[in-house]
Amino acid sequence: MLLPNTKIKGALMLAESIRQAIANVAIPHAQSKVSQFLTLSCGVSSLIPTPKSSPGDLIDQADQALYIAKKQGRNRVVNY
Repeated sequence: MLLPNTKIKGALMLAESIRQAIANVAIPHAQSKVSQFLTLSCGVSSLIPTPKSSPGDLIDQADQALYIAKKQGRNRVVNY
């Protein structure tokens, strides 16, 4: 999800709100090795563009944060 003109605090709050909403629905996930219910891990990143940055930089940072969230046990929001 791209959130232009959104500070990292707002992006983290939105991601956590979405994560919690999914948890509250308690959708069964019988094949999961992590939880009996569907969970959401989010990697959040913020970048002020410069002439040297690219959209891929932002995506890479968010991807790194997502892998950290998964490594820490999943079902969480992590920012990079």
